[in-house]
Amino acid sequence: MLESPCWVDKEVCESLKRDAPRWLKLGLSLGSGLLLGTGFFVGVVLRSVLLGVLRFALGAILFAVRGYLITGDRAVAGALIFVAVVAIGIEAIVYFLGP
Repeated sequence: MLESPCWVDKEVCESLKRDAPRWLKLGLSLGSGLLLGTGFFVGVVLRSVLLGVLRFALGAILFAVRGYLITGDRAVAGALIFVAVVAIGIEAIVYFLGP
């Protein structure tokens, strides 16, 4: 079993962290907030569930990427992206196989 270099040396672990530019983090924050907000608005207020779920899921993916760039935690980012992709897949199935 391979061990992470973080167990050996904390300096190596610090150098492995992802460090993105501030403008990129800000853009991802604004984009994810906008998509999450409009997804909720479109889904609940305008009653267009398909568009609401798609926008909300895309916002969740941007939020996951932003979190990964800040913390470097792959597990949390992967879980959020997986849930968002599953939501998109379910909506696609409902759209194509629905009444």
